[in-house]
Amino acid sequence: MLYIVATPIGNLQDITIRAVTTLFSVKYILAEESSKTSIFLSTIQERYPELVGNMTKPKILSFNEFEEENAIPKAIILLSEGDVALVSAAGTPLISDPGFKLVREAVKRGYEVVSIPGASSVIAALSISGLPTNKFIFLGFLSKSTVKRQNSLKEIKLLYSHGETIVLFESPHRILEMLTDMKSIFGDIYIVIAKELTKIHESVLRGKISEINLKLVEETRGEFVVMINLKEQ
Repeated sequence: MLYIVATPIGNLQDITIRAVTTLFSVKYILAEESSKTSIFLSTIQERYPELVGNMTKPKILSFNEFEEENAIPKAIILLSEGDVALVSAAGTPLISDPGFKLVREAVKRGYEVVSIPGASSVIAALSISGLPTNKFIFLGFLSKSTVKRQNSLKEIKLLYSHGETIVLFESPHRILEMLTDMKSIFGDIYIVIAKELTKIHESVLRGKISEINLKLVEETRGEFVVMINLKEQ
């Protein structure tokens, strides 16, 4: 089987019992960041020995966006030898992370693909946003290109103004640029930004773009989940 295993996005206590037992029972783990995953598993062994027992860490192999195409044939061979787990750097794999091509190929070849659900920054942020959650559109990271990002925001304004909550990811290096573009295209609208979810410095910023921009000028650490609802303005 190919297991798609969610791991914590910050707080290690968010790992599920099922995820722990799965990760220590498979033959191989495909990891977006192999060194980080190795440290994570060692920490889990120390904190939850009653769950891990005498099981040993499986072999961890790198599987990131730069290697995905070339790594899929090898991953399929590993599946023929035993169970394999796929993990991302944090959270639920495939959500703005590599893996869907592997899942597609595994399904095509008749392997069973099993989800081990858990932490997701998208769902965590939505649940505390205060914005409507009955319909949402997740668009992940917009382009690094200013022109392409602005064009994407214009498309959002055109297509998603019927009550859907829009969920975007942004890096600390581009969040201020993104807010500038959003204000230019949407106006000084109300938005919600969640950052450092489940971590010590977790915070949720709510307000007009200009207000949030002032709060972020001196503090742009962490990954950002940006949420807007154009009908709520």
